[in-house]
This record gives sequence, C-alpha cells and structure tokens, in this order.
Amino acid sequence: MKKSKYEILAPAGDMNALRAAVSAGANAVYLGYDEFSARAKAKNFNKKELEEAVKFAHLRNVKIYVTFNILIADFEIKRAMESIKMLHDIGVDALILQDIGIADRIRKDFPDFELHASTQMAVNNFYGAAFLKEMGFSRVVLARETPFFEVEKIKELDIDIETFIHGALCVCYSGECLMSSMIGGKSGNRGECAQACRRSYEILDFHKNKIARRLYYISPKDLNTLDDVAKVINAGGYSLKIEGRMKNPEYVYTLVSSYKKALEGKLKIEDKENTEQVFNRGFTKGFFNGDFGNNFISSDRPDNRGVEIGKVISIFKNFAKVVFSVDVFEGDGLEFESNKGRFGFKVREFYKFGEEVNLVLHKMPTEGSKINRTYSKKLYEKVDDKIENYNFKRNLDLDLNINIGENPKINGKTEGFETNYELDKKVEVAKKSGLSREKVLENISKTGDSIFEVRSVDLNLDEGAFLPISAINEMRREVVKKLENKILEKSINRVLNPYNFVERSNRAKIKSKDSKIKVFFNKFEDLDKTNLSNIDEIIIRAKDLEKFKKKYKREVSIYLDKFYSYRELENLRNYILKDKVVEGVWINNLSEYYIFKDEDVKINADIGLNIFNSNSAEFFYNLGLNSITISPELNSRQIQEIVKNNSVDFNLISYGRVPVMTMKHCPYSVVKNCVDEGNCPSCKYKNYLLRDEKNVDFEVLRQNTFTEIFNSYPILLDEYVNRLKKNNVNLLILADEFTDEVINLYKNYNDKDFENIKKKIENKYGQVTKGHINRGIVSG
Repeated sequence: MKKSKYEILAPAGDMNALRAAVSAGANAVYLGYDEFSARAKAKNFNKKELEEAVKFAHLRNVKIYVTFNILIADFEIKRAMESIKMLHDIGVDALILQDIGIADRIRKDFPDFELHASTQMAVNNFYGAAFLKEMGFSRVVLARETPFFEVEKIKELDIDIETFIHGALCVCYSGECLMSSMIGGKSGNRGECAQACRRSYEILDFHKNKIARRLYYISPKDLNTLDDVAKVINAGGYSLKIEGRMKNPEYVYTLVSSYKKALEGKLKIEDKENTEQVFNRGFTKGFFNGDFGNNFISSDRPDNRGVEIGKVISIFKNFAKVVFSVDVFEGDGLEFESNKGRFGFKVREFYKFGEEVNLVLHKMPTEGSKINRTYSKKLYEKVDDKIENYNFKRNLDLDLNINIGENPKINGKTEGFETNYELDKKVEVAKKSGLSREKVLENISKTGDSIFEVRSVDLNLDEGAFLPISAINEMRREVVKKLENKILEKSINRVLNPYNFVERSNRAKIKSKDSKIKVFFNKFEDLDKTNLSNIDEIIIRAKDLEKFKKKYKREVSIYLDKFYSYRELENLRNYILKDKVVEGVWINNLSEYYIFKDEDVKINADIGLNIFNSNSAEFFYNLGLNSITISPELNSRQIQEIVKNNSVDFNLISYGRVPVMTMKHCPYSVVKNCVDEGNCPSCKYKNYLLRDEKNVDFEVLRQNTFTEIFNSYPILLDEYVNRLKKNNVNLLILADEFTDEVINLYKNYNDKDFENIKKKIENKYGQVTKGHINRGIVSG
C-alpha cells in the first residue's frame, strides 16, 4: 500500500480523547499504557481499554502507538517485557521508546514490533538517526530544536521522521533534564516532572546582586505551526505530532481538525481562533522557525491565558463596568487582573459585544485591565456535538439466499474484504404467509452502531419461505463480525526490522582492578587550581584543547557536549583525531558514538546517555565502550545491581554540581530582547545565577549556542565512596576550587576530613547533597 505524504499524529489520555482524535481525522494516535509511560499523571489505558482502543482505531484505518518512553530499572525489566509482549499480541502498531537497553531487548525478542525512538532519546542530527536506523528503529522522533537543514539531511536515511508541530514545549532538550529530579525527586525520565521550567526566577550576578526582576525566564510558549506546517513536510517530516496527552477531548479535536484543514488548504480564521481559545500560553513557531528570546518564552506567566475579549472600563464599590469585544455566553470562563493577581469568573448570562455591562465580582479588577476568556462554552458544545455525531461507515454489499429446504447463506463485501456465513438451520415452508422482501431487506440492513452501512442487497428469496427474523438478524451480525475480524487481522502489519548493529565487545577493556579518579574541567581556569598528578584521567572541553597542549604535557580526554549539528560533529571529529594527545572522548549523545565508532579513540559514555539499567550497560559494553557513566538518578541498590551484572568499567559522579538542564534557549535573551543567537559570542551575560521562588540559586552558563543550568548544591559522597572503590567503580569529579581536597578525601576517606570539607563547601553553596544515592527516582 502506498504511503501517504504525511501522518497527523494525535494525543489521547483516555478513550474519549481517542474518539475525538479519530473523529477529527487523525491518521494515528499515541497513548500511554498504565505503566512505563512518560505522562504518569495522565489517565492512560489499562489492558482492556487498550484492546478497545486498538479495535476502535484499526476499524477506522487509524494506527495506535504506545508510549513506553521512560527509563526502566533492573527490577522492572521482567514486568516491562511482559507488558511489551501483551502490547505486541493485542495489535499495537508501534512502541515509542526512550530506554536503549529495552529497545535492544525488543529488537531481539520481538523483531517484528515496530519501534519509534522517543524525543526523550534526544536525537537531533543525522548521525543519531543513522544509529537508530541500524539498530532497527523505523522512526525517529526528533528533538524539538532540530533545524530544517538537519531534517533534510536525515531524510537521506529513509527512516520515518516525526516532528512536533503543536503544543507544550520543554525548554530543556528532552531526556536531558534532571532539574525536577535533583531538586524534588520527581524525574522527567520517569514521567513525573514537577516542571521547574514553569516557575519564576530572578537573575543575579555572583555577588548575589539582582540584575533582572522575577519573571518566567525558562517557561516556553506553546508551539503553533498552523501557518508553517507545510515547511515541516517539505523538509522531510512525515509524522506531524500534536502534544497533549494531558489535554481534554475538545482540545484534541480542535487541534487535529485545524491542522487537517491547514494541510488541505482549507484553514479559516475561525479555526485559528478556536486553536488559540482551546488552550495557549502564547504561541511560538519554535526554534526551527527562527524564534528566540521573547518570541519563544512566555515570561509573564506559565499557564493558559485564553483569549482577550474585553476591557475593564471603570471600578465602583460593588461592581466593575466592562465592555466586551465579542459575544459572551452563559457558562464562559473569564479571567480578570487585579493588584493581587488574576482571578476567574463564570458568566451567568449572555452579554452582547460592544455593550457596556456592570458586573458584580467577588474581587475587584484593575481599572483599564484586559479581560480574557479562558473557557468558551459555545466552542466546547460545538466540538462535543461533532464528536458525538461522528459516524465512520464502510459500504457493505450483501448477497443473501433464502431458499426453501436449504441453509440460508449470506455473503458480505466491503472495500477489499469478503466473507460469508451459513446458518445451521433449514428454510421452511411458511404455514401462513411467507417472508416479504421488504421485511427481509429492512432487517438485514440494520447495522446499528457498527462501522458498516448497507449499500446494496442482492436478495434471492423463495416465495412462501419462512425464517425467523431472529435468524436474519443472526446472519447480519455474524457477517459483520467476520468482516470486522478480517479487517482487524489485516490491520496488524508486522514487518521484520533488520538489526544491523555490529557489536564490538572485543574492543572493550577488561574491567579495571582499581577504582580511578577522573575529573571533568568545565572551566579551563580550574585546571590551574588543581594538582593534576592525583588525577587518572583529565577531561576537558574541545575548545580548551589548544590551551591545554601549550600548558600541560600529558594525554587528555575530550568532553563532547550533548548536542551538535551533523556538520559540527564532522568538524569536531576531524579536529580531535588529528591531535595525538587526545586519549578518549566522553560522549553524551548516540550520534557521538556513531561518528567515532570506527576511529582509534577510546569512547566513554557520560550521563547524557541515561544508562539506567544492566541492559543498557551491556548494550554499550558490547559496542566496545571504554567506560560507562551510570545515571545520577539511580540509588545505591540499583547501582550495585548494574555493577555486579556487567564486566565493564563504570563511572559515577561522586562530587560536583550536576548539569540539570541543557537548552538552546538563553534566559538572559528575555532581558536583552535578543531576536537570535547572533550576539552570543560577544555577550557579557554568559554566566550568572537564577534564583527560584525558594531563594535557591542555580548557576547558568552559556557556551556557544546552548545553555547549561547546574544544580544548586554539589554532590558530595560520604563513606559510600569506599563501597564504590571496593567495586572498582571510578569516581567522576566535576571540578571546582575544592577538587584537590575532595580527591584527597576520596583517596583516604575518614569522617573527620569529610566534615571539614563539607563545611567549606556549604559555606559557598549553602548545602551539599548525596544526590539520589539514598532515594533514587524509583523505589526497588
């Protein structure tokens, strides 16, 4: 069957949202199973509901993709694989995955199950997509920041490209956000993000002086590409994804309907207005369309703002005089602004646009302020009516034979499917009056709420024949049921996906007998403050390589940032490989493994790869990695489980402030009103602090064209380091001015030194943390 030019992919948090998506014209729907889904707070679907969802969608030519897009702990793997078998068996069309270890298991255990790489895998370039294609993925869900030139390059791979076209945006590259996890124990990698990006912050310098007032500096507007969606398709995008598994059916219907019209050239002003009314935080066209700074960020508020529909003219003691620019209906939800914040009001009667109205309110708004409609009852009623009256039908042609002395037979045909049914009962001669053609035709055509509508009936009826009406109804039901089953069987299109990855376990080192100390110098100036002779492996940024060679005479490893374009990655590879002082590279993205996999350089996995279980560790071990950094979201018991199950060198962040966000956005661009990244190289506001609502400070560092935010408090492990050393786990240290003291502590640990160093660090940072060593992000 020829593939369509594009696919509209809609979200569904429950069965009502699924019906809304299908009725609006979605080609596919993505939804979550009860477990292992990245929207833990969505209603999601249990097994019975999923079976119903698959049947409902497949009978209407719509595909179902299940989000299995979280990191999975070792103790969950058995249960996860049982769930995957169930999803495979009930006919789910594809799984959307984040966990590379689980993906590896599925490719081997269920080679015909279609796999889509979640945006949580953080793939944003050609080489990352090439990695996934060789691994047997049929689709890559690209990072939302991926530019069009990169999409055009990925198109060369003949892998399905899925891109977001509408809805809420993560300010951080998906899969690389640890902020909610580190400050509150709720991880986006487990679908429980507390949305630290939607909080307000002040900007401070390092003397703790406020340099910008409190705003929502990292809260993005909602993506809206209604006017530009054709660009996505022209660049190579196939599946056009609408965000919103937490949204209601009316939202889903409105968005799918609007984008379908946009793609068909039928979009009207009313559709755009409905799209804005149903939910918006303000709209952006996204980074890939060139938006930046205030065009990308909703700095004044992080929530739905509705649509402006009026003004407050004046304030009196008991009421406010207002005027509306549109008709306002009973049941509408309005939002007013006051000196103490915003407040809501439910309309109790109809108000005509243009008329001045005296409203009695429970709070008094600000004179001259705007009025927004956050809920339109009329829009919701109109959408609900369309969903309710949706009636998908397939033409059904019947051939019915009712002949005396024979078993009655029926044959049914519909759009390429055909079946028959023979009743186990002889047609008798009528004792009184025989069956009338009209009665037979009337009953055989009653298809009720099935997907079929009888178009024609070729009826061969003997005169004087008798058959109970119940028998005619049975024949109709059975032929409809058999046709539905044939359609459902045909709808499950299983294709063996080749697994072309070459394992390179012979390149892996034998596990070290001793725990090593490895230090990453994010800032070159910290090298001068540190005794390098105590360090087994020095890791620096590529931009610091020339300075390092001039000053130090030893081998060094290069830390690779989490994101590059394919062009940047090619240039970086050539630059690194020409220099013989480079011992290894520390990779944070699948693309970085792929471009270095055949080169003579040691490859080490850093935290950007989210290695969270033994399967993932084994997968990268088999690819020949020199060492593997364990996810900082694991607790001590889970770390022990991974370490004992794998013969590979492991690293664990043992000291330092973990990067908790990596983003294309620059918070200070909101203050400077930057329209692009053009002034980033010369900007003096590259390093500062964000202070949250609890007066906790997070360092922000702008490098090249991306920004990193670091955890407020450094990890400092206590005697647990002795357990790590005993298990030959390498201690990875993120350098600062305390690096030497921490190294000396870890070489010969004692409680007294720990308390002394802890006190010094707390004097600077306020606190220290053990990270997730005790708590983890998932118990077990």
